[in-house]
Amino acid sequence: MNTKPFEQYESEVRSYCRHFPTVLKTAKGATFTDEDGKTYIDFFCGAGAVNYGHNNDYIKGKMLEYLESDGIMHALDMYTIPKREFIE
Repeated sequence: MNTKPFEQYESEVRSYCRHFPTVLKTAKGATFTDEDGKTYIDFFCGAGAVNYGHNNDYIKGKMLEYLESDGIMHALDMYTIPKREFIE
């Protein structure tokens, strides 16, 4: 596991990664897998993942569909069709 780039170039203020030195590679449902193949339960409770799990197949499919249609990814606070549909 190579953590040297993080240790060399990133701030030492960050504590989670300094005390849990693993490099996460993939995530599915409620688990992460690191680059060495070890699986961990996700206790970080990140937004979205806490409710639906990582890479939920239904949500991922909808996201890919949206990306492939050249959907707007960032428009500050401008009016957009996806924003209106979300609000409605």
